[in-house]
Amino acid sequence: MEKRKLNVSGYRGVWGDTLTDEIVIAYTKAFIKFTKEDVNKENPSILVGRDGRKNGGHIRDIVIRELQKLNVNVVDGDILPTPTVLFSVRKHQYDGGIIVTASHDPIEYNGLKFINKEALFTVGNEVDKIIEYYEKYRKEDAISKNSEESKEQDEKDLEKEDTRDSKKDNNLQTPNFLKEHADHIVSNVNIEVIRSKKFKVAVDMINASACVLDPYLFKELGVELVPLNDVPNGEFAHRPEPVKENLTAIGELVKKSKANLGFAHDPDADRLVIIDENGEFISEEYSIVIAIENILSKNPGRAIVLNLSTSQMGADVAKKHGSECFRTKIGEGNVVDGMIAHNAIAGGEGNGGIIYPTINTVRDSFTGLSLVLELLAERNQTVSQCVKTFPKYFMKKDKWPIAGKNLTEIYSKLKNHFTEAKLDEQDGLRLDLIDGSWLHLRPSNTEPIIRFFGEAKTQDRINELFKEAENLII
Repeated sequence: MEKRKLNVSGYRGVWGDTLTDEIVIAYTKAFIKFTKEDVNKENPSILVGRDGRKNGGHIRDIVIRELQKLNVNVVDGDILPTPTVLFSVRKHQYDGGIIVTASHDPIEYNGLKFINKEALFTVGNEVDKIIEYYEKYRKEDAISKNSEESKEQDEKDLEKEDTRDSKKDNNLQTPNFLKEHADHIVSNVNIEVIRSKKFKVAVDMINASACVLDPYLFKELGVELVPLNDVPNGEFAHRPEPVKENLTAIGELVKKSKANLGFAHDPDADRLVIIDENGEFISEEYSIVIAIENILSKNPGRAIVLNLSTSQMGADVAKKHGSECFRTKIGEGNVVDGMIAHNAIAGGEGNGGIIYPTINTVRDSFTGLSLVLELLAERNQTVSQCVKTFPKYFMKKDKWPIAGKNLTEIYSKLKNHFTEAKLDEQDGLRLDLIDGSWLHLRPSNTEPIIRFFGEAKTQDRINELFKEAENLII
């Protein structure tokens, strides 16, 4: 079993290997111990949601059973998009939340994300504290629950538990979270102009959590929805990460249906990718850039926050509107912390993660698609016309197994080679060169790999920089 740990992106593992019943139980107990101390309550209220993966119902049942044993007031949302869970924790002032999700990871994965009393993902010292408690519970489990007899009893208990029974004393009533989330989005965009365009939009929901919200949201937006993979059964029709090689079907559907554009979600619906009117994939970096252009055009001078690996396009848009762009470590929680620190109006990550605190303080694909539709409607543009209004950059990405690599030594080699570069070492090493190009090398939060990103104004220049860097790294 590969050693994994909770981090700013939650805990993820392969079900039955690096994610098991015992790991789920120990992390649930650890999070509740942390939460009870944090909110100073013996019976905190916790919202539980999941992204629709096939084994998610089983994991959800384990989580809820454990919460009930710990005298937690449980709110069972079942299949909910990740942004809906965070929105709902804030709106209803729950003491926290647990999401059963592996985000964009392959179908054999699942995981847990934890939400604190501020309706933000746990980060930094919070994560450290949960890990401390988790390791304590795992040790106790190894000592006291190692017998076959005990395991059999746990299985019998799980079978007897009907965690969907709303009559349980510590199960709270479940509001209509989906409607509340969608209605809040609609109330914060120019609904009249969107409806006036009578858009037809094809959407790949990847048979996961977007399926339960998109139909209502698009109806309220006055947009004709052409659905793809819209049954939330966890049977992913393609690899779930919303990147070009996985999204051929939605491009074909846009062309076949003569839609104005298309969108693709990842399984927990916090990332958004746009397909243009010709059925062509545009870089996921444009999702945040189009949203920022929309927001800053109406709020010039307000700060934005992006992570270190996000395209320079966002910073250029900020500069155009007299705004400052701040950079943070990778990880949604780190971006949100930066947004709070700088009172930012918008932010996000270049993987299609749009954060607009006016609506939701989390990456939210539904907020993102609404902002995209609003900008296209207000400016009477197609996606391809809109994309042409932004500076052109060429991004390149690579990754290598982390085993055998000495990152400190690699960073030193890069710094000694690119001596004219401005350095940012808050998360790995980012090198900003005088011609506007940049390189960023860091270990992944979610996989045992080193990620390498870079961007330049020409394809030849980024290829040249990657070759120089790779000669030092590999």
